[in-house]
Amino acid sequence: MATGGSEMPDHRKRNTFTSYVAPLPGDLRANADTNEWFVPSDLRNVHWAKPRLLSNEQVVAEAPAYMYSPIAPMESGDKQPDHKEATFGLLSVTNFKLAFVPLQPRSTLGLPAPSPLSDLYQENLYLGRNEVTLNNIDQIYTIAELGRTASALHAVRVAGSKRKKLEPTKQQSIQGRIAALHIICKNFRLLKFAFQQQDSKMSGSSDNGKRIASALVRFAYPTRHDLSFAYVYREPYYSTLGKPGGGVSMYASKNDWARELIRCGATEWQVVSASSVPLLQNKLHAGKYTLPPHFVIPKSCTVERFLDLSRAFCDSRAAFWVYSYGSSAASLVRLAELQPATQQDTKMENVTLELVRKCDEHKKIKVLQLTENLPSIQDVQRAYQKLRRLCTPETPEKFMLQDDKYLALLDKTNWLLYVSYCLKYANTAASTLRSGTTCVLQESNGRDLCCVISSLTQLLLDPHFRTIDGFQSLVQKEWVALEHPFQRRLAHVYGTPGGSDQLLDSEQSPVFLLFLDCVWQLLQQFPDEFEFSQTYLTSLWDACFMPIFDTFQFDTHAQRARAVSESKLVLRPVWDWGEQFSDKDKMFFSNPLYQRQRGDASQIQQQRRSLAVGHKLSTSGPASGVGSLSMSMNRYTINPQLFATQSTVPQDRFLVAADRIFDLAVWDQCYYRWLPVLDIRGGGQPQVDLFHRMLLSNIAKVQRCLDLQSFEELPDAYYEALGEQRPISKQLQHQDEEPEPELEYVDGVERRRKSLPSTAAAMATASTTNGLVSVTPQLSTLSSFFPFGSPIAGDAPHQLYDILSSSTELLLETSSIMDKSSIV
Repeated sequence: MATGGSEMPDHRKRNTFTSYVAPLPGDLRANADTNEWFVPSDLRNVHWAKPRLLSNEQVVAEAPAYMYSPIAPMESGDKQPDHKEATFGLLSVTNFKLAFVPLQPRSTLGLPAPSPLSDLYQENLYLGRNEVTLNNIDQIYTIAELGRTASALHAVRVAGSKRKKLEPTKQQSIQGRIAALHIICKNFRLLKFAFQQQDSKMSGSSDNGKRIASALVRFAYPTRHDLSFAYVYREPYYSTLGKPGGGVSMYASKNDWARELIRCGATEWQVVSASSVPLLQNKLHAGKYTLPPHFVIPKSCTVERFLDLSRAFCDSRAAFWVYSYGSSAASLVRLAELQPATQQDTKMENVTLELVRKCDEHKKIKVLQLTENLPSIQDVQRAYQKLRRLCTPETPEKFMLQDDKYLALLDKTNWLLYVSYCLKYANTAASTLRSGTTCVLQESNGRDLCCVISSLTQLLLDPHFRTIDGFQSLVQKEWVALEHPFQRRLAHVYGTPGGSDQLLDSEQSPVFLLFLDCVWQLLQQFPDEFEFSQTYLTSLWDACFMPIFDTFQFDTHAQRARAVSESKLVLRPVWDWGEQFSDKDKMFFSNPLYQRQRGDASQIQQQRRSLAVGHKLSTSGPASGVGSLSMSMNRYTINPQLFATQSTVPQDRFLVAADRIFDLAVWDQCYYRWLPVLDIRGGGQPQVDLFHRMLLSNIAKVQRCLDLQSFEELPDAYYEALGEQRPISKQLQHQDEEPEPELEYVDGVERRRKSLPSTAAAMATASTTNGLVSVTPQLSTLSSFFPFGSPIAGDAPHQLYDILSSSTELLLETSSIMDKSSIV
């Protein structure tokens, strides 16, 4: 205090105190003039909030921060969202993720965690709700402090015109104080953080925004792949994918490809393993080829001749077989274009195509030039960037401006146009195979749009690839085994400026997202043909940026093998979903509309027997007495010629996609789930899925009652359809209060076997219309982006978990009473 009547100097009057404390939810009040925050006294220590760390995960920077919603939901009418709503907590940068932990009142600290069912949404076991991996971060924008007394709140308001992008490949120093950060993620998420600054230079405090921004630039844009967190995460891995020969086919061995040849009846093709070719083991010659470890070539061509031909094509990609269809075993083949130096001489290409033609029973062939007719990877990247800008508006004002002309802006992105092109050419390739003609997909390097069209073609033709295991096998075959360059396309490594390993902007392109969007369009057009849901597809896109799993982290198998041998990397396939999600989360992956056809069960058993035979041959050896081993390339391998000559792929289950832009839609769950303003409570596709799951839940209960001849568990819909009241159990008549529901464990998952009358009445309301029972869901809090939207609290998670478990039980049956033949 001033004494002796002297007046305090002006520079001492200015407020120099910064409060790093947070308000309770809904009680945030900021004054842009005084730069002060008024909060309860029990939230004064921000360091109570600490992120949960994995093994060998280290914090490299942390600071108090306010987290803002990208675009808050509108209250009513045209009222603008309240900018003052924010959440206070600790923002941390680790060598794995960017984590924001809200600061909780002292009274809640030290209490046990809530029940897993208290909130229901998809929860990754490695990431919290407010955490993103460093691999997921694409663009970082800084918002500089506007004045000596300007607040972070004001910086957020005007951020649209004051942002500065931090370039990943430039050694730049961050100048000035940073009031806020905008972080745009590759999965369309926008994160907004604000920092409260101290005005006094005498305080000696560092700039919190600058500290976080510097750490992000350093760790979110690695210059080498071995700087990824996967190399330091040393937790042991125990696979739960099942025994070899079942479930997901990894196409990591010669036998995996041989089994696919057997299934497709492709007798004119042979599997080659690079490890069995002497020329590829010679270090002087191996560098001339960039071949996958296993590939399928025409049987009429020797390996040496094929290698000689492959040198004329980009990335040595000469005529790889991927699939055969029909009684004539018409083949689907991927082929790269000629090297620029040999494009004037097409002799090598003509010879290669002639070898492919000889494998066709009708000696016919059709070449689809994808480079000329489909967008380039640069076109896909530009469309993706425009679409993402449309999905990540920085301010409510920009959101409203875009909303007024949304359709025009969407059309200018060209994203749906490219989806349309891909579906069109997949239809063309599928119809070519159905006509009994071999189809060759030719692209510059055979590793980008070839993956898209080839995968879509097989989805249209083969119902096996529409199951979860089949789809994962398809991705493993077309994208991983045949080496789509995920590392470059998804920008996992940026490289040093001017270095040989520098990532070029022209190499970035989310080609895999384009494929997933096409699959989502098929799922909308044929909802009963796919076992997986849109939640599965959205989760798969998110998994591309989880560095713990190697599936989408490398360009080639050679890179993966080098990481294992030199850096002792532990390989974890992303298909082991139990590593990331609990059983309740994995239930969201199943499609309640999927209808298993009659005969599928026997076909699955036949495939499993075939796979089991192949596995037995691959492990037993000559001592087993089986003489059907091919000893030429690998000692214990399957010879496809001795197992099957006819394809086992159904010929009457093909699909024809609607490929006009008019027939397409925007994948809102994937692109808009981070915008609360677009959330529809009690509406959207998740509510429709819940409706069908409730039907399946009731069917499962009726089926169980019939099997056990105990009719006390009949669903309420049965009695309400008959206009009767549920009879009261004699045992319950003598009890003053309701008993707890009997619990049953299925595969270690707790499931309520008996539904409570109190919850059953809230679950469904039945009415009879034309003899059909209609069920109206009462879970009105369900988000249209469920399970990615706002969490569901209260009794709803318990009700929904019961519905999910009952419907999933029915979906897993090999012979379902919901198949098409049972519906009149």
